[in-house]
Amino acid sequence: MAEPPPKSRVRDALRVIGHARRTIAMVAAVDRRLLVTLVVTQLLDALSLVAAAWVGKRIVDAIAHQRSVRAALTWVGVELGIMVARALVTQAQSYAALVLRAKLGLHVNLLILDKAAKVAYARFEDPAFVNAMSQARREASSRPLDLVNQVLGLARQIVTLVGFAALLFSLGPWAVLILVATAVPPFWAEARYAREQFEMQRARTLRNRRSFYLEAVLTTEQTVKEVKLFQLARWLRDKFRDILASFAAEESALARRRIASTFLLGLLATLALYGTYAWIVVRTIEGAITLGAMTLYLVVFRQGQETLRGALSSVARAYEADLYLTNLEEFLASPEEEPDADDDFTEVPGEEDHAPSIELEDVTFRYQGATRDALTHVSLRIPAGQTVALVGKNGAGKTTLIKLLVGLHRPTEGRILVDGADVATLSMSALRRRVGVIFQDFAKLQLSARENVGVGWLPSKDDDAAIGTAVEDAGAKEIMARLPGGLDTPLGRAFGGDDLSGGQWQRVALARAFMRKSRILVLDEPTAAMDAEAEHEIFQRFRDLKRDRTAILITHRFSTVRMADRVVVVDGGRIVEDGTHEALLAQDGLYARCSSCRPKATSAPDHPPQRPLLATG
Repeated sequence: MAEPPPKSRVRDALRVIGHARRTIAMVAAVDRRLLVTLVVTQLLDALSLVAAAWVGKRIVDAIAHQRSVRAALTWVGVELGIMVARALVTQAQSYAALVLRAKLGLHVNLLILDKAAKVAYARFEDPAFVNAMSQARREASSRPLDLVNQVLGLARQIVTLVGFAALLFSLGPWAVLILVATAVPPFWAEARYAREQFEMQRARTLRNRRSFYLEAVLTTEQTVKEVKLFQLARWLRDKFRDILASFAAEESALARRRIASTFLLGLLATLALYGTYAWIVVRTIEGAITLGAMTLYLVVFRQGQETLRGALSSVARAYEADLYLTNLEEFLASPEEEPDADDDFTEVPGEEDHAPSIELEDVTFRYQGATRDALTHVSLRIPAGQTVALVGKNGAGKTTLIKLLVGLHRPTEGRILVDGADVATLSMSALRRRVGVIFQDFAKLQLSARENVGVGWLPSKDDDAAIGTAVEDAGAKEIMARLPGGLDTPLGRAFGGDDLSGGQWQRVALARAFMRKSRILVLDEPTAAMDAEAEHEIFQRFRDLKRDRTAILITHRFSTVRMADRVVVVDGGRIVEDGTHEALLAQDGLYARCSSCRPKATSAPDHPPQRPLLATG
């Protein structure tokens, strides 16, 4: 890898200093007392090393020159005290680092999750954003404290080196110069390969995510049944193996280069160290240096070299930690399009007193990176309290239209109005407070039944009466009664709970939507997993629930359409037909020409046939 130019190295140094300052401020905000403990213990550890080296000289001189047992034992006792104190300092330092790492990891992870909650839904469809989030999460719990530890370690080593240099200076300035010269080359190598390691890790983010996905497909209940039925395990495992094998090959190539350069540069440092040793030994034999001074110089030179190497290594590791912190800072700098999306459940007086009107004015939308519009010049007005059925083939744009209405995406062109207010001018919390929605791919939360329903309206998640009403409205009362722990039963197998059938899960999702104190109700295929009898029961309840609400139903079923005041046919991202069921049949257009939408005779008029509208074939 080419060496960075001097200006780049200066920028890197300034960036590391800036990151270190901000990170230390963040650590202080998390727990100032533990940070002070780290600083003090690092300083005491540095002073204890210098003191122990000097006391060692006094012990040797007391034995070799003074021949005094009392003096020697006194200095031995002093060294014992230093070592005991150092052991206590080391334990205090370890405790502070361990607790601070846990607290800081929690703090940074919460920052990442808070940021994820405040960015627009569209960002989660952007691979670049998902990569940045993955990179930030991977290093969240370790890198900030690593940077702080390296900075504090560098400060400790500088204090130690100043003390050692003072002790070595009596031997001659050249000794200090040799000490510095032998430590610089290993530092240069470590800093160089730290950047290579970072660039390699960053470049493999997408492959990392793909390997996690393949692993999940091979080991997750929702996908493993098809893996087994289609005999995909070996094929998927080989894909997983190929990705990890490429990682291993990259790691091996970097390790070979790193080991070779580290060995050669370390060999030079070792030769310089032992050359100095030999000179000190000769000068001691000649009587120019006392035995105690020789011991001091040998210890200080060896420990000084290790300390200086450690100091430069701390700089290299701080640089490496800084590179990874760049990922975190870049992610946390993402614009917050929805800063208040989850903050406010306060009901505005009068807001819930009536069903609102909805109007789309010449709305066009194109997904990022797409080559064509998902919706094109869509205009639609839904009067207050009306129920509209959206029908059309899969991919016609129905769900996209709903995503725009609830603020998951913003129109590329045009406006969406709720009670005359432009959705773009409303806060996300104000908009979503007004809308209760269940998508066809609703979340099956691996939580208790109570929580699965209660999350529909968080302020009422502990209100048994409200939850009970929502459960009854969704026709899920019998399901809850059969659960071994009632509403407190964990749902889903992920953590050992009770799993439900598709239709039962759909009732739970409906109860969640009915919990919401919203006057706009959006149901995307709300009964797709239910049989005819269950669907009939649900919609009998829905007739009562929708009286004071404006409702939008996305459906392929004729029985659902019969409940709507209007039918809107979407095709190719445009509204092609709009009217009552009878009027659209009379038009003899797309809706009427679809043979699947015409009801057949049935002996039970309240149970219309469950046939799809506008079949997708």
